[in-house]
Amino acid sequence: MPFGIVVTILSLIVAFFRRVLWGWWPLSIFAKVPDLRGSWEIEIDSNFDKESRDEPIKGTAIIRQTFDTLSIRTKTDSQTSFLIAHSIIRHSDDVYEVTGVYQSDPDLDLRGSQSEIHYGAFRYSINGPPVDEMKGHYWTDRNTRGKIQLIKNKNKR
Repeated sequence: MPFGIVVTILSLIVAFFRRVLWGWWPLSIFAKVPDLRGSWEIEIDSNFDKESRDEPIKGTAIIRQTFDTLSIRTKTDSQTSFLIAHSIIRHSDDVYEVTGVYQSDPDLDLRGSQSEIHYGAFRYSINGPPVDEMKGHYWTDRNTRGKIQLIKNKNKR
């Protein structure tokens, strides 16, 4: 078989594994990467503007993932945010954590009066498998911080 055909076939197999196969059983057992893909409900207990609200901030997160990439986009009533950098950490006892840096973009009408574009970092503990909940905390460059909980929406993927 010509070299070019072999390289093409192997490249297609690797690309298919990175995108799809890593999350399928039994390959997921060997991949050692928790499957976080899907739609999540989020609840944020923040010290930002705490005096004006009685309850935690609620929102949604969409997580897209391949074997070696991760995208997290969150949305609340007043902001959207997206992941800039991340790491999935596997501890020696097979407990996983996700850490990341993100940019938060407040709605345009809030900028200049209540909130500005800001950057933050987070650390989530992963419960599972299957992964249906993550809990953690975050902090930002505007000196806000809080707890966050993500619960997987089982009705959406």
